[in-house]
Amino acid sequence: MSGMKSAYELAMERSSGPSVKLTDEQKAAIAEIESKMKAKLAETEIMFDQQLASEADPAKLAFAQQTRQQQLAKIKRDAEEEKEGVRSGV
Repeated sequence: MSGMKSAYELAMERSSGPSVKLTDEQKAAIAEIESKMKAKLAETEIMFDQQLASEADPAKLAFAQQTRQQQLAKIKRDAEEEKEGVRSGV
């Protein structure tokens, strides 16, 4: 089969690549990053949920929902970058 690969095929190629053994320190650092990320996600969700519950204007509500999704995505992206730094030893 030629042409573009599916997301599944790309994921399988990535997962079958050389596996990297993490040290105990790296595992602990990644666990700490995960813990902080979950706390930030929860805090952000609570803050925006309160804002969304009190908003009556549909335009402002839509903007707040979009901002909420952007903030949650940024928190996850930043955590993934930080974890990748730990994995690569930076």
